Amino acid sequence: MIQLGDVIVGGEEGPKIVGVFYQPSQAQQAVEEGADIIEFRVDLADDIDGVLRDLEQVSLPVILTNRRVEEGGNASINRRDQLSPLVPYASIVDIELMAPDRDDLMAEAATHGRPTLLSYHDLDGTPTEAAMLEIMRTANSFGDVVKLAVTIEHLGDAPRVLDVSLAAQEEGLTFSVVPMGALGSHIRPLMGIYGSSLLYGYVGQRISPKMRPYGFTGKRASPGMLSVSQLKRALEEIRSWQ
Repeated sequence: MIQLGDVIVGGEEGPKIVGVFYQPSQAQQAVEEGADIIEFRVDLADDIDGVLRDLEQVSLPVILTNRRVEEGGNASINRRDQLSPLVPYASIVDIELMAPDRDDLMAEAATHGRPTLLSYHDLDGTPTEAAMLEIMRTANSFGDVVKLAVTIEHLGDAPRVLDVSLAAQEEGLTFSVVPMGALGSHIRPLMGIYGSSLLYGYVGQRISPKMRPYGFTGKRASPGMLSVSQLKRALEEIRSWQ
């Protein structure tokens, strides 16, 4: 469990909706659509100063993310230099577990007293449950929150994602497991039931129509990502069942 501003992530609090954005005005739009937290994708932004001005007007906690190309982003090589002036705007900093500059970025976050979210993205498929759990344990040893995003290629992959989520919950991790891909969309709203503390959704329209299953050819949402509004409606419906 971790406190980000007025928002508690983890524990018995239930899942929080993260609105992913990169353009000016989208931060406020995320608030209006029902996000609990916002994620600023620096690697997608053309007008960083415009976004920062908007962040000063929004009270939601901010995940600062500069996603590297190998994990579906568009970040420049010198990420520490780019992130350094932005970290004061962040409530928590997303850093890839496997990134070669991971330790430098973690040091930068620590310099500003910011917690870290250690993430891992498999754009090719869904590893075994044992492999996924080991990744999450390793990420937990470095950071305060764990994010594991894997690609659902077959419906048979989905049970492994749910099982590893339950295992991580039993071990007391504060985490988010993200099932990517078209076949993962249907279980994204359900992940909170299985222990995920963060559910990621895009703000407004899709980040870009230039979608490919893997890789990065333009500004786009994670494959299979739902909107903040869709997640909000789905969570309300799921809670009405319980």
